[in-house]
Amino acid sequence: MPTLVKMPKWGLTMAVGTVTDWLHQEGDEISAGEPLLTVETEKAVNDVEAPADGILLKIVASSGEEVPISGPVAVIVAPGEELSDADIMTLISAGAPQRASSGTAAGSTRTGRGPRTATSDDSGRVNASPAARKLAQQLGVDLSFVDATGPGGRITSDDVERAAANQGDDPSPKSEFLEANGIRLSLLTAGPKSEKKLVFLHGLSGSQSTWQVVMGNLSGTYRVAALELPGHGQSDKPDPASTDYSVSGMGSTVAAALKHAGLAPSILVGHSLGGAIALRIALDTPELVDAIVLINSAGLGKEVSPELTKMMDREPGPETARAMLELFYADQLLVLDRGIAEMAQGQLSDGAWAAQQAAAQRAFSSQGRQLIPQADLARITVPTLIVWGARDRVFPIDHAYHAASSIPDALVRILPASGHVQVEAASAVSQALDRFARSIG
Repeated sequence: MPTLVKMPKWGLTMAVGTVTDWLHQEGDEISAGEPLLTVETEKAVNDVEAPADGILLKIVASSGEEVPISGPVAVIVAPGEELSDADIMTLISAGAPQRASSGTAAGSTRTGRGPRTATSDDSGRVNASPAARKLAQQLGVDLSFVDATGPGGRITSDDVERAAANQGDDPSPKSEFLEANGIRLSLLTAGPKSEKKLVFLHGLSGSQSTWQVVMGNLSGTYRVAALELPGHGQSDKPDPASTDYSVSGMGSTVAAALKHAGLAPSILVGHSLGGAIALRIALDTPELVDAIVLINSAGLGKEVSPELTKMMDREPGPETARAMLELFYADQLLVLDRGIAEMAQGQLSDGAWAAQQAAAQRAFSSQGRQLIPQADLARITVPTLIVWGARDRVFPIDHAYHAASSIPDALVRILPASGHVQVEAASAVSQALDRFARSIG
């Protein structure tokens, strides 16, 4: 029986993958689990393994071709099995992804529940009754995305309740904005209603896209959310002269966002700078936190790569982005043009670099800095998992062991081949997060 090889889905909002290289030719004998081809996505390059033993009969997608997820890329047949060209075309047509019947593309990211019919005043304040406004805050509903049924485009309490019910039941990815401490933040959520919610906080000069693969792996079981920090991604980038970009300051803003979005209490998963923020929230507002996961976290020791501190004094753009990614990744093959372009765009957007420089200056300097004193680490009472890349060149692995000896009952997972970013071991990180989440009562 023939086997159709399809483009895998690696990431929460991945729509297409590009075939970069075929590792076998038509006619080659293939073993199940053997790397068959290499695919590039927005964030990484990975091998696609053969799903079955047999003969590689037909390569459907050639090198350089962009293929939608679940789209056919090859046909494998059993030894001695023959298929006519018509049989192959029928198999490929039957396995091709179907278009969504609605106006929204299948698997696309929703940006709201429908037309935003609520009116706003000149300052942008949404027209809602006081009761509706209070209820929205309690339920974590963003009024900007609520359909109004009241007179004159006014949002009622019933509208808020309806929006809250809908947003909790829909497992598909949803992008939205919410306001916390006067700063508009970008939030990506997905997954079913779950008692266990995972909130992901990225690192310096990063964005929610760094969590795409991990969130995609976990969104079938948990409610997952990625919040973009102030000064990053699509979130607001207010002037550092009037905004606190310290770990404590951003921790306060993230904590307010967790309350506003109805994501508390949750398991906070922080990478690098995001790890220090997760620690700060666990110390300052422990009622918002079920557990914390620290991935190559800042704030645990004085040592920091002098290369990184020097980079933060450079001009933003592709050269700086490339240098940062080369420092972050252990495997330089994962430093992709797409990733460089995305980071450079994030640095060059209005106000972003000044904000990110301010965050870096407050978090560490050329002399290094330990943001979370050992005495404070000993006060962490929630379950804690520490994940570290053994080849991290930003923060040494000793920081992981120091934290594990200071935080009561902390668990440590070392990724031997990884550098500073979880993207290099997304599958291992996903599995570790799943086991950790399941272990929490």
